[in-house]
Amino acid sequence: MAEQVHADIDALKELRDALTRFRYAQREVVARGDHEIEATRASLEAKAGLWGSLLARRQADFAACQQAAAAGRPADCSAEASAVREAQERLDQIRRWQQRVDEEASTFRGTSGRFRDLLDRDLPRTENHLLAIITGLEAARGLQAAGS
Repeated sequence: MAEQVHADIDALKELRDALTRFRYAQREVVARGDHEIEATRASLEAKAGLWGSLLARRQADFAACQQAAAAGRPADCSAEASAVREAQERLDQIRRWQQRVDEEASTFRGTSGRFRDLLDRDLPRTENHLLAIITGLEAARGLQAAGS
């Protein structure tokens, strides 16, 4: 019987230790998720800046071509017009991705916030409750050994 009590107490201690390790490991997972979201946002922002600048340059080239044509000089502005359309399409696509990332990040942050609450509040309470049970069992084991 005493061996069974020892085994039960050891199992509870292992469970408490496993919960603690789980809590710390999952905090790192949530932090990595946040980091990846921010890295993705930064990457999309950089691409939007690049394509925005490129669009402005291409629009200026197209406007210059149109002015040349309006001044009576022979000019075919179809390549410039095509370049403007391409840059605008790329920029629009990046903006759609930015919006999608923001929407998904919001969903992730809501879920991860609840998970963080579990990690930061509920699991420590459970660990403390297990510690109280372990302490009580060890005290009872000590009393039982003394009374034997």
